[in-house]
Amino acid sequence: MSILEKIFRRRKSFASTSLEELRVEEKRLEIRENQHINQIDKYDKLRENVFHQGAKTKSPARRRVYARQFNEYAMRIQMMERELSRVVKELMTLNRLRGIMERQHTVGGKNLLERLSDEDLGKIIGLLEDDKVTEEMYVQKLDMMLGVVSDPAYESQDIGSEGQEVLKTWEAMDEGELDFEEGLKEASQKEPSGGTKEAKEKETDVREAEPN
Repeated sequence: MSILEKIFRRRKSFASTSLEELRVEEKRLEIRENQHINQIDKYDKLRENVFHQGAKTKSPARRRVYARQFNEYAMRIQMMERELSRVVKELMTLNRLRGIMERQHTVGGKNLLERLSDEDLGKIIGLLEDDKVTEEMYVQKLDMMLGVVSDPAYESQDIGSEGQEVLKTWEAMDEGELDFEEGLKEASQKEPSGGTKEAKEKETDVREAEPN
């Protein structure tokens, strides 16, 4: 039974769940996340190697062998990606629950899980297990159910402002607006105070506005 199932089953005593318990479980999930990523990278390299071997040989028999291996690696990657997605969703959920608990300890308020119906909890578990629900879709729906969708206290708390900026850079790369080197340069120039790039642009504007 996962920590989330334990929490949801005893939601009326959610206050008894310590922050340290959630932090420990988050660390365990982070380890699992890294393990899954490493395994995916491993089998992705094996799949790529098999593809190159099949491309080099002209033997139909050898190509059938490589094709079976390619398919096996592809299936392993798909399975591990599904497991990784579940772990990421669980991490997101624990992160939100811990953030809400920390805030409740500071400002008080009603027990979070007491506000959720059995139907809500069932939906959260369903979203966790649904492979078609992406991490982005999941966290949006989760925030709506937890009632923090419009609360600035929880915005970007998991990855920080610099993390948000690098996400925007990756999105620009996905759209073809930046190549790898440009994206890396832009991400490296970002600073918490607004970024080197923005600072230089402001400095240029000031100089241009100054009279000669």
